[in-house]
Amino acid sequence: MTLDGSAYHHGDLRAALLTEAAAMIDEEGTSSVTMRAIGRRLGVSRSAPYRHFADKSALLVAVAAAGFDRLRDRLEAVGAGDPGAGIERLRQIGEEYVRFALENPGHYRLMYGKEAITRKDQPELREAANALFDELVRIFRTHQQSGSIKRQDPQVQAYVAWGAVHGVASLLLEEQILTAVDADGLIRQTTATLLDGVRAGR
Repeated sequence: MTLDGSAYHHGDLRAALLTEAAAMIDEEGTSSVTMRAIGRRLGVSRSAPYRHFADKSALLVAVAAAGFDRLRDRLEAVGAGDPGAGIERLRQIGEEYVRFALENPGHYRLMYGKEAITRKDQPELREAANALFDELVRIFRTHQQSGSIKRQDPQVQAYVAWGAVHGVASLLLEEQILTAVDADGLIRQTTATLLDGVRAGR
């Protein structure tokens, strides 16, 4: 039976559309996402998704923005319950970033990769992406204030760290590393090298 969407509480259908679209992207890429297909998968009428999104493009923008929010929440949670984690939290955050990409390949590509949506003309997407980067800068600034890392431009430090973990994530996702490699070991070595580079007193 196909429903008109009223079986979902207010806001639930929108959240379900985002979740289902992300799953479809991970399974078969963005081309698999159509308003009709996602409605069919959720068991709602053909018109129900249009109550929340004007078209597929609007849905994909929202999916990408939700991905940035999910990643930011995940990074914020790293070491949150361990005030003694100190500078090691930076390493753990870097590893968590790469794991998010590997666990959500289609979603990550929509955010950053070959299928990424240009953020310039998408305020919702730009704000979500900026919020993630601002969180990275805040983390670096906090560790500078504690004296555990070098007092350099925290934005530059965040860009360097982001570039390194994004590079590893992209190489692994796109299977560009053609020799046998321990992926976990590569991730750990990358974050350890980053940590050595910013550690105070070096």
